Amino acid sequence: MKELTLRSILLGLTLGVILSGANAYLGLKAGMTVAASIPASVISMLILTKLLKNGTILENNIVQTMASVAQAVAAGIIFTIPSFFILNENKILSNIPTFYQILIISFVGSIWGTVFMIFFRYPHIVEEHGKLPYPEGTACAEVLKTGQHTTKKAFYLLFGFIISAILKILQNFKFIFSNKVYKLLNENHTLSLYQFNNLPVSLKNIVLSIDLLPALFGIGMIVGRNIAIMMASGALIAWWVIIPVISMFKPEATAYMIYKEHIRYIGIGVIITGAILSIIQFVPFIFKTFIKKNSTKELNYSKDPHKDLWYDNKESNKDLNPVIAFSLIVLTSIIFFIVNPLDGLLAKVLSYVVVLVFAFLFTAVSSYIVGLVGSSNQPVSAMTISTLIAVALTLKLIGVAGENGVYSVIFLSVMACISLAIAGDMSQDLKTGFLVKATPYKQQIAAILSATFASFFLTYLIFLFNNVYGFTTNHSNPLPAPQANLIAILANSIFVGDIKWNEIIVGIFLGIIARMLNFSVLAFGVGVYLPHSLSIPILLGGLFSDFVKKFFNKQDPEIEEKINLTASGLIAGDTILGLVFAFLIAFRIITAQEGESIFHIFSDFLSIIAFAFLIFLVYRLLSKKNN
Repeated sequence: MKELTLRSILLGLTLGVILSGANAYLGLKAGMTVAASIPASVISMLILTKLLKNGTILENNIVQTMASVAQAVAAGIIFTIPSFFILNENKILSNIPTFYQILIISFVGSIWGTVFMIFFRYPHIVEEHGKLPYPEGTACAEVLKTGQHTTKKAFYLLFGFIISAILKILQNFKFIFSNKVYKLLNENHTLSLYQFNNLPVSLKNIVLSIDLLPALFGIGMIVGRNIAIMMASGALIAWWVIIPVISMFKPEATAYMIYKEHIRYIGIGVIITGAILSIIQFVPFIFKTFIKKNSTKELNYSKDPHKDLWYDNKESNKDLNPVIAFSLIVLTSIIFFIVNPLDGLLAKVLSYVVVLVFAFLFTAVSSYIVGLVGSSNQPVSAMTISTLIAVALTLKLIGVAGENGVYSVIFLSVMACISLAIAGDMSQDLKTGFLVKATPYKQQIAAILSATFASFFLTYLIFLFNNVYGFTTNHSNPLPAPQANLIAILANSIFVGDIKWNEIIVGIFLGIIARMLNFSVLAFGVGVYLPHSLSIPILLGGLFSDFVKKFFNKQDPEIEEKINLTASGLIAGDTILGLVFAFLIAFRIITAQEGESIFHIFSDFLSIIAFAFLIFLVYRLLSKKNN
């Protein structure tokens, strides 16, 4: 049966670029990324199986593997690389890595994540079959197996994409009349209660804003009610409790000024707490992981209890050739030493050992965690922070300090972050392959190709986003990049010490309280950190998803899959059009200048009506059992 074919590779690379770019935009905007496997599987089946008529399930699996790995590279890059731009703009770093330096470290991290997973495929994917569910990987396998329903599934994806893209165009299309910039609809609606002067001082900075972005509503539909409520709780506590309290002591400050100077650092404190608690929570998994034997052991295929799940030959359990895998590690290690910004052999060797050990360790942990609780619960931020702290302590022990320390610790941590992000994602892909009887080494080759190609594209994209949007509050419409801001603050605090500890400590206490209330501390912390206008539509999406599931679950057992596909379409339409507008602005085809709506005083009302109509259309789609 055809598997690693030219057309599957080309389609996988294409979808990988599109979906990873969309996820990069989404992650920088909202602090979250979404899985690309199922949307990529549906699109692949539509093209290869339905349109070309002769696509195989194994080709479709290659396509989803490549798209999924590219999305993981995006997560690793956006969590770390923007830190350089943030610190440079804040005058902490005098220079940033070049395009080629970022490309190289992204490539090294990508190769590590893919190759390291070879050691843990058999013990986690095969031996733990039936014990580690790998929810996303199993769900994707079911989608691939039910290929006869591809057209119907693609309809939900396409419907969400079209209505989301139309709204995005209406919100962002600008034109010039009499030297003044206008646009059709606003994407942000703000009710500012501080306009009423008769309110007490403490209430003058109560603001309610909502970003009318379909992607955020789609995120809410996917993450569900509980996570959405936790995020919104963090946002409302920050904006409706903490900001008014601070306003009592700073009556001259606006809500946004207080957010910029205080709230963001409180959010960082909460996220740090969540990261530490995540590591503590998963310590038992670390020990359990390394007790298991790995796939380097010679397998006796004839006696293997899982052989009935494979084809009748050993090829179906064959990983990438060990010589090739080892050669890739050697090659990337040499590259590591060449690009390592530290001076002196001792510093280079110690930093290499620490980064490599943590990357390998957390590859194992990531694989086990996502198998147990799913990719959406993978603590990438927590493990990246742990790596950063370990590298930072190593550098301080050998006398690295100041700006050089800040630059080097982020530079080195990027590779570990990308590696563990890919490992968690690749685990789900290998589980899908295991269930559809794919060949592991062909998936691994496809993953390496996709990760390499995605590194090129995403490196360029980060520079583009920095030029068009920016990552700091100094810009008019920045991408908040919460994880990258966290990395920047930690690196700066360790080596320079310039940090607002009072706010961080308040955030730590808030995080502890959230944990005592059984909240997801990381979700709560992201809600505190991000502008609350981003959390409100996520809350609406979560509540909407919960409502639809409760009312239609009995009459339509496929309702959850339909919700996820429609939400993926909403996210794709919004974020892909966001990418298109970024390119158009970068090449000066359209203006980046902000403009007022042509509907003037009715603009906010019409924008809300348009967003509500989008929700209504989604409801009508999902409420019909047979569309």
